[in-house]
Amino acid sequence: MQKVESAVRTIISDEIEKLKLSNEGQKDQEIDMIWEYQGPQAAKPAEIESEDVLLEMERLLYEDLREELIRKELEALDEEDAYLAQAVFDHMQLNDNGATDNAKVWCPVCKQGELRDTYNVIYCTLCELRLDLGEDKITLGYLRERLANAHAEHFDRGCKSAPKFCLQTMFGLTALYMQCVECGTFDVVV
Repeated sequence: MQKVESAVRTIISDEIEKLKLSNEGQKDQEIDMIWEYQGPQAAKPAEIESEDVLLEMERLLYEDLREELIRKELEALDEEDAYLAQAVFDHMQLNDNGATDNAKVWCPVCKQGELRDTYNVIYCTLCELRLDLGEDKITLGYLRERLANAHAEHFDRGCKSAPKFCLQTMFGLTALYMQCVECGTFDVVV
């Protein structure tokens, strides 16, 4: 702080000296030079020090501006992630408002196809999702409920990223899994 105060005093006193000299009949051309920087070769040691202080202040200003810009970009990305997660949630019709057994269930893997069930098999109309249920009595309504619960649990953990769904066969059983790279979630849906 003392360095800055000293530099400011030196700059002001130098400028006052220049003004005094300009009022003693110097040419108009020299008066215009009062506020112009003449480079390090014409600067006195105190001026060089004040220049260093000003350059440091400028660097700090730009650093603060850059950090503010990054913070705003991250906030915008967080808002976008939250919006997209909600859109996926809505698109898959996982909210409980008016969901009936006859309502469509969108494919959690491709997010475009419709899930259908026939003869103990749940499949997607567009992608290769195929759950062979065998003797299990799993309906589309139950699958919709499990997907909604998996999404709700994921969001309740505080993660705003949209999870991905995949089919994997482990130990001879094929199951639908939900995984999130952001928070590390890996859960069995059915």
